[in-house]
Amino acid sequence: MMKLFYTPNSPYARVARVAALELDLADQIEMKKVTVREPNSELLNYNPTGKVPTLETDEKFILSETRIICAYLNRFNDDIKLFANIFDASSLQLEGMVGGFLDGIAVWVREIRRTLDEQSPSVIELEQLRALRCLEHFEKLSDRLDQQSKFSHIMLGCTLGIMEARLTQFQWRQKHLRLANWYDEFSSRSSMQATIPET
Repeated sequence: MMKLFYTPNSPYARVARVAALELDLADQIEMKKVTVREPNSELLNYNPTGKVPTLETDEKFILSETRIICAYLNRFNDDIKLFANIFDASSLQLEGMVGGFLDGIAVWVREIRRTLDEQSPSVIELEQLRALRCLEHFEKLSDRLDQQSKFSHIMLGCTLGIMEARLTQFQWRQKHLRLANWYDEFSSRSSMQATIPET
């Protein structure tokens, strides 16, 4: 049985967990909750980078990085195509934009976890401005966002989810009503409900 190592509040790990559930692979993967940034973390016995998600395959290969893991898992369910066709520029654009959005939100969340005297106001401002630009972009696209279990949609749902869980002071919904409606519908999926970040 494969092992997927995760932390409950990592949006990157959540993307992999949601993808595994959407691909109907729950009975083929053991979900292993671990700690990170600790010298005695169980994860370090498998992945020297100490990053989640990490996947141990049935053949004992160790895969890291969310997209690589999800692409590998997709081979076990050919009925669902998680990733954009390389000839579909619109879908590739969406996947790239959402990936950048997720990276920026992750930086912002990590920054505010620091003590106040260690936080960088300029980094926080930069990431807030990036987030606002991305939200406006996705708001314009919201009428074309469907509810299929595509990688970009999963990433977008998980990014908005970690914003709501960790950036509670960032009131994004009021000016992005269509995107908020899309997120509410997407987050009602059983895969999203089963992977809600811890508070």
